[in-house]
Amino acid sequence: MSSTIIFPRVLNRDPLFRDFDRLFNAQLNALSTIDNQNNEVASAYWGGNFHARLDLTEADDGYHIHADLPGVNKDEISITSKDAILTISGERSANKEVKDEQRHIIERSFGKFSRSVRLPNDANVEKVTAKLDNGVLELVVAKKAVDERVKKISVQ
Repeated sequence: MSSTIIFPRVLNRDPLFRDFDRLFNAQLNALSTIDNQNNEVASAYWGGNFHARLDLTEADDGYHIHADLPGVNKDEISITSKDAILTISGERSANKEVKDEQRHIIERSFGKFSRSVRLPNDANVEKVTAKLDNGVLELVVAKKAVDERVKKISVQ
């Protein structure tokens, strides 16, 4: 399932509104991860759902997006951009095997994920860098040069 996050333009909001936004977004994210074929609790227990968590920040050099993707290899990640929407998607598969004299346990979990972020107007999607390190994907989207010239419009 895919979810879209609108990049926050106002970073210094009232703390009450930030808390409300955080609570509201948490509820939306929880609803978006419900597996339609299985019970949500059972699916989460067996590893059927995977919802990549994102951190979004703005800096002088551009917009930084950090995605937590534990157990995902770089060749399992797809990053696309269309109409100022950046989408991170992929598939995670994990196998864990414990074998000793008294037990033999094999656990498998699989899941697809997709997260989308609407970028601000000054984001330059032609200049995006991506780096995966220890399960954290870091994207840096450069900013476009701001045209501060005043354009004069004549009245006809």
